[in-house]
Amino acid sequence: MQMGTEMSGLNSVRRLSSRDFAALGLFDVAFVKPVTSDGEENFEIRTADGLLVADAPSWEAAVTIIAENEMQAARIQ
Repeated sequence: MQMGTEMSGLNSVRRLSSRDFAALGLFDVAFVKPVTSDGEENFEIRTADGLLVADAPSWEAAVTIIAENEMQAARIQ
């Protein structure tokens, strides 16, 4: 990618509305959040905008679910 193209892309991102910016990565990244309920650890799977879409019994299971949906996993503390 040439410098001019990079700057053009950066300017495009700067012109995004708040709603469009929030939607970036919505279908590419899912976040895994460890939670404890009734003394048991569970792992919530959330979309980039924070919507809870699933839960899993382990980090590995959560990552597998995310990968099966052709997304990348990221961990939330």
